[in-house]
Amino acid sequence: MMKMRVVLLCFLFILAGCGAANEVTNEGLEGYEVKQTFDETIEDRFVLRLVSGKEEYEAGEEVELYGEIIYIGEGEVEIAHASSAVLFEIKEQVRDYELPFAVQDIHIETKLAAGEPYREKYVKQGVFSFEDDGEQYAGFIEDFKKRRDFPPGYYTVTATTAFSDGTIQRELEAKVDFKVWAEEEE
Repeated sequence: MMKMRVVLLCFLFILAGCGAANEVTNEGLEGYEVKQTFDETIEDRFVLRLVSGKEEYEAGEEVELYGEIIYIGEGEVEIAHASSAVLFEIKEQVRDYELPFAVQDIHIETKLAAGEPYREKYVKQGVFSFEDDGEQYAGFIEDFKKRRDFPPGYYTVTATTAFSDGTIQRELEAKVDFKVWAEEEE
């Protein structure tokens, strides 16, 4: 009977340790410095802009993240792109976890009017993990999908757009970063 209690106690310590390895604390986040919440890249007649609404978000606060493509030429132009004109590659740096995305369609056409931003907000969709990714990573992805905010962490985001404007294939990239603080314990 005593042996069973010792085994059970050891199992609980191991289980608690596994959960703690996936946690991010505010003390752990203090060492990360946010570099930029706005970035834009200009290529010929096109601008890709990436924006995080803030450098730091509180626990439970929705993250404002969007990308814009702006045509700075004359009149209108039609671009052909994948399922989203702006793709968001997100990495949580403390845990070294990437938030993958899925491309659902491969040829969508969008009209851009000169000077009018075409905006795409980041939406949690197509986020997945594979069986062999590990239990902690899969748990992080499931937690990420369930909540309206982001789990605590330091995030870097690379927005990319790849499209054809009828003459050439273009690829632009912009980067921002932000923190999400953990809930304060009372």
